[in-house]
Amino acid sequence: MEQRYFVGVDGGGTKTALVALTPEGCEVASAVCGPLNYNFIGVDAALGNLQSGIASLELPRGSIAAVGIGDPSIDDTSDSPAAKEFAHRAADALGVPVHIRSDAFMTLFALTGGKKAGVLIISGTGSMAIGENDVHETAVVGGWGRLTGDEGSGYYIGREGICAALRAVDGVAPKTALTDAALAHFGMDTPRDLISVFYGENEPDVAGFARHVALRADEGDKVAEAILLDAAAHLCRYASVLVGRCRADVLGVWGSVLCKNKTVRRAFEEGVRKQFPHIQICEPSISAQHAAALYAAKEEKGE
Repeated sequence: MEQRYFVGVDGGGTKTALVALTPEGCEVASAVCGPLNYNFIGVDAALGNLQSGIASLELPRGSIAAVGIGDPSIDDTSDSPAAKEFAHRAADALGVPVHIRSDAFMTLFALTGGKKAGVLIISGTGSMAIGENDVHETAVVGGWGRLTGDEGSGYYIGREGICAALRAVDGVAPKTALTDAALAHFGMDTPRDLISVFYGENEPDVAGFARHVALRADEGDKVAEAILLDAAAHLCRYASVLVGRCRADVLGVWGSVLCKNKTVRRAFEEGVRKQFPHIQICEPSISAQHAAALYAAKEEKGE
């Protein structure tokens, strides 16, 4: 019998990672292609990137059993016309079953394998939390975007650091090393010059300033440290809501803020364990694209 493969896709805003697995879960090929976020590049471009990526896996013709896609453009609690169009056209173009969930869900599936209740807190440039209970009901907290949410994210930390720097200039808040850091980061000579950066034609690198907040906190700047602890507190609240709602025993963390910033991670874990002393806190052990392939296999088996 000809070997069949399950393809997993972790769609992104700048690039997309793909992997092909045997039914036993062994990797046979991997590839990278262009972005899949059709809300920004359109359905046609996203579909073209998907087809290109799958072709790059160089699998034998007709050997793909199903495709699982972690879609960066959707929310698991709602539907959108663009998402439905993309799912329908992807299945038609590929000629195989296509199972689509959000990229956040696929990372959660990497944590639980769909076999137990779990919650995943994501904090990178943006932030959100997603959970699933033991009867596979999904709930989401956060993920509102930088203008109306994303508390605890890199963008949030960067924005709060900039605001603290400017308040210090006005003398209405404590002095902080973040003021000089902001000038250096944005390449300006005086604080008032920063106005043209924040309200110019180009999007300023606000999230990138989060690393300066982390550095200043490590150097003992109390203002910077308070911003990181505040970010951790917001993420704790996300966790508290979903762990209780989903009755989860495992809590996953993902994204650069929670996985690389020791101050945020330590404060987050301490805060969560005050409410849930016995909860397991860990990072997913497999990639989102591997999880997407395993999810497709699980769906095809009807599990």
